[in-house]
Amino acid sequence: MVGYEPDLNPVVDWEKEWKKYMSKDKPTIPKISDATISRPLIRSGFTRDFEATPNIEDECYETSVTPLVQVFSVCISTNFDDGKPCEIYGSIRALEGPVPRFDLYDRDPDDSETVWKDGTLSLIGPVDGAIIPSLSTSLDFCVKERIRGVEVVKGSLSLDPVSEDSYDRLLRGVVQGVHGDVYVYYVIFQFAVYATVQVLVTENENVDKNCKAADIYGSIVTGYENGRKYCSGDEEVKGLETRFFDKPANQPLRVVLGTPMGLSRNVVVVPAYTSLTIDVNLWDSNGKIAGGSLLFPAHLGSDSSQYIRTQNACVEVRVRWCHAYFYLLKGSKEEYWSQDIYVIECEEMQKNPKDKQCSTSSVPSRSITSTSSQARYCGRDKVEVFTVFIGGITEKIHALCGTIIVDDGADKFSIYKRDESSCELLPDHGLAGIEVNYRAIDNSEFSITLNLRDPIRNLEVSRGYLGWSVGRTEGNNMVWYEKRVCTVIRGKDGFAAVHYTIFDSAFEAFVEIKLFASGDSDHPIHLYGSLIASYSGCDYSTSYQKKYYRSRLFDRPRDKSLELKTGFKIDLVKSMVKSIVAVPFKHSLIIEADLSTVGIDGVVETISGKTDFEIDFLTRVTRIIQGKHYRIEVFVKFGK
Repeated sequence: MVGYEPDLNPVVDWEKEWKKYMSKDKPTIPKISDATISRPLIRSGFTRDFEATPNIEDECYETSVTPLVQVFSVCISTNFDDGKPCEIYGSIRALEGPVPRFDLYDRDPDDSETVWKDGTLSLIGPVDGAIIPSLSTSLDFCVKERIRGVEVVKGSLSLDPVSEDSYDRLLRGVVQGVHGDVYVYYVIFQFAVYATVQVLVTENENVDKNCKAADIYGSIVTGYENGRKYCSGDEEVKGLETRFFDKPANQPLRVVLGTPMGLSRNVVVVPAYTSLTIDVNLWDSNGKIAGGSLLFPAHLGSDSSQYIRTQNACVEVRVRWCHAYFYLLKGSKEEYWSQDIYVIECEEMQKNPKDKQCSTSSVPSRSITSTSSQARYCGRDKVEVFTVFIGGITEKIHALCGTIIVDDGADKFSIYKRDESSCELLPDHGLAGIEVNYRAIDNSEFSITLNLRDPIRNLEVSRGYLGWSVGRTEGNNMVWYEKRVCTVIRGKDGFAAVHYTIFDSAFEAFVEIKLFASGDSDHPIHLYGSLIASYSGCDYSTSYQKKYYRSRLFDRPRDKSLELKTGFKIDLVKSMVKSIVAVPFKHSLIIEADLSTVGIDGVVETISGKTDFEIDFLTRVTRIIQGKHYRIEVFVKFGK
């Protein structure tokens, strides 16, 4: 929605708004036909049709995403007081641990650039990939001044998203040096793809046909359709610009007509729920050859092309949308759901160092993940949907109703179903209250259809579907088993981000929770907090991994605590939002409790701790998490 301005007060009593809404006549949620629900969504790789541009108004599509970092600019502030410019050279590299991944700046002394105090460095990358944030990801700086013969800055900047506040907003990092500082402006986008951009200049009908090249100057700058979403003020919006081309009239670039221009940068990270803007302003000796702003909706699995035509020339801008797995994760471990699988894959690559197909695969093949015949006999393909995050295009979504329906071939069942009268007021973390108490998704060929609205403001949050087949899961030289996958399904006003993993060999765990008191009491208590399910051997080091790739079995904030009439034993099964979890072969199920009880005297007692369950088909396993006066007993029964 270009130019949409929310007319709501920033501070809204959503409980009051919901009650007001319930007192009125309510609209009916549009239905999706069964044909649409069961329709598989199979991508066959990147299309070569550069003419096709997706339109969200006409087509609801899905895009698989991952957290990515976009470095917009690096400014240098020296402490030289002679009033002269600096001749800067050196390097800025994106590292994963000690391993360099991308060069963002790389100049030799004889190729130094003139930079005034508080000036901006001319960045060059990344190329064919994007930076995935993690505990081990950093930017390494070695910036020097040629004339004075000194090292201005040497150091590193961590790109670890230490908290949720680190995501989806413009950040400024500082690296201090002996003779100055560098300031890095960047955003860690949670749900992103990256775009590779090409710009071609071709001759127009009125141009001399003998002209094969042109000296071109001007600028090509990218931004975002809703840039203010990531900034604290309008003055920061320009900080979200990425300069692909910037040449003054006295330093034009020689361009062969009909071939891609030489851009200083050609990759930009874009959130999957917005559009990339590309502002093109180019001149040659005959005058202006292009001027205008182009809009490219993010859409993984398609290429698109748009044109700017003038009397002097025609400029074509091509955009190819990519998931970071395809080009980035060449031995990277960040998006493996299991550390064990990453180690196995690395061992395979060491055995076959000349096998490029193996060395560039970002996930192990099925034969690696299931090495024993017992796993293939007992385990089955299963899908675990961990969380569904609800977001808005321009503002936060506060209320939700509608359906999320799974079709895995055997039957269809809902994991979210609320009509207008049972509209959900979303908690601060933005996760929809999905319920999985029927069974796990029991196939690697499945679809999930979403039809979600904010009924209070009549906003379409998410309307579309995602789907997988064996051909897609193992196709395109890319195996998606055992990966942490996130798929964004847009609506006109919002989006849903579904976080899940397709397991090659897994089992169902049926979980029951009971609360036991140490003595008899007739006084009611209030229970709030969370029960979280995760797996052994998996990486949960970032706030993103902890929030989105663990299953919430019980989740209540204090203001929506569960009132219980106490006794010696209280069964919490009916209060659990999820009681069935898919558990991968050779891994344990971990249940972590962070619960609190409040009695009539107002005293708060905490019940916290974690316990694990190895896969065992013979018995119903019981574990205890003990508090002072209360304890939680967790019962788990495994099945196929």
